[in-house]
Amino acid sequence: MKNRHKALINIVCIYCIVSSIDSFAKSTNKPFFKVSPTVCITEAKQALCEVNIQVNFILAPFKELCLEVSNRPQYTQCYTRDGLIEERFKINTNRSLKVLLIDPLTNLVIKEQELSIASYEAKDYRIKRRFGWSL
Repeated sequence: MKNRHKALINIVCIYCIVSSIDSFAKSTNKPFFKVSPTVCITEAKQALCEVNIQVNFILAPFKELCLEVSNRPQYTQCYTRDGLIEERFKINTNRSLKVLLIDPLTNLVIKEQELSIASYEAKDYRIKRRFGWSL
């Protein structure tokens, strides 16, 4: 009975290790991709959001990837060099955009990040504090 219990525990442990290795291998199939900032905050009266975005990514495991900003074809560019790739864009927009990494061979979106727009309206009132000087 003890041997069966130990064998069952060993089988469960081996299964857990194999499945975690498999999930780790699947998670590394996609390249590193970071866009910052991801939110642009505008004043309520401001028509456009002006933002400087920075995009960092690594091609591995791909040989070539294209960086695309939705509705902005002038920013589309493909890369084949190794190492960390850093790009900076100055964008004026009044609606949300997506920054995409696309595999040009299959035309599939590998990774994407949304750049959202939020508006902020400052309140026009101040809280008045009155302190009594009575003893």
